[in-house]
Amino acid sequence: MSRQPSVLVLASDGLTRQTTATCLQTFGYDVVSARDGEEAVSLLRADRRIGVLVTEADMGGEIDGLAVAKTGRDLNPKMAVIYTARIPHSIPQNRKVSGAPMLRSPYFPQQIVGIIGELRGRSSYDPVAA
Repeated sequence: MSRQPSVLVLASDGLTRQTTATCLQTFGYDVVSARDGEEAVSLLRADRRIGVLVTEADMGGEIDGLAVAKTGRDLNPKMAVIYTARIPHSIPQNRKVSGAPMLRSPYFPQQIVGIIGELRGRSSYDPVAA
């Protein structure tokens, strides 16, 4: 079995970060988390093993979730990006990176696991394989 990619979870809400990270770890992923865009960009630059970014698209701040996704793709063009947003249709298409699905918040962390599996080329995620 191939090694699971490292995942960076960017969410402003601490409970969302913790719940998502715990679920992903249960399925065999190495997880790092960030509470804001600045911290996320620092982690992306420091840890080249990160292959998946789960980012809160409607997060504000000096470096927002959309800018983090762009930085992630600039550093690693193969990085899988998953956006989350409370109001997905309000996110400007021209600011999103290509091929990145959008998931409405609040979400179940298992949905992230399934999307990662799909982005990695499986039609559905098999928790037994993890």
